[in-house]
Amino acid sequence: MQRIKFIEGNDKKEIIIPSSKNWFFIIVFFAVILVWLVVELIIVPALIIANLDHFLSFAPWLVGWTAIGLFIIKIWVWEAFGKTILLIRENELVIKKKFDFISSTKYFKLIGITDLSILNKDIETTRYFTRPNYLFSSKTKSIILNYGFLKVNVVDWLNQEEAEQIIAVLSKSIESSKSQEN
Repeated sequence: MQRIKFIEGNDKKEIIIPSSKNWFFIIVFFAVILVWLVVELIIVPALIIANLDHFLSFAPWLVGWTAIGLFIIKIWVWEAFGKTILLIRENELVIKKKFDFISSTKYFKLIGITDLSILNKDIETTRYFTRPNYLFSSKTKSIILNYGFLKVNVVDWLNQEEAEQIIAVLSKSIESSKSQEN
């Protein structure tokens, strides 16, 4: 069964890439969210009512607790239901992250896209750590492109075959757009 869906219409192509469903995170974060909700909706209001005169000393903790909970909910919703949708229409690439409440939809003219490539994230090295991603999954590839002076990360955590299929569709659309321009 193929994870990625390729839909081709009259004047558009759509590629739907679901999140890579890390079931450990989905199950553990669901339990964490339930605990967070009990604290947020039952215990915190009770503490506020009981200690109304000391609310200002309690407020920074409440703000932090709420922010952490919302961040965990964001991760959980993305892991459980998230999809990256690549839409190619009217010589434009649209990148939309469905169920990612922080990301905005990005629009790129196909003519301005250069250096479409696969980035290998088998081993990620930063100033602070080295992480061998290949130990946990074969989905260690990302698709990146240059758009003017921007380096754009199109989609993450693909296996080699999925990345090559998406690159083929995008490359064909970019070439077609550039040939129509000339």
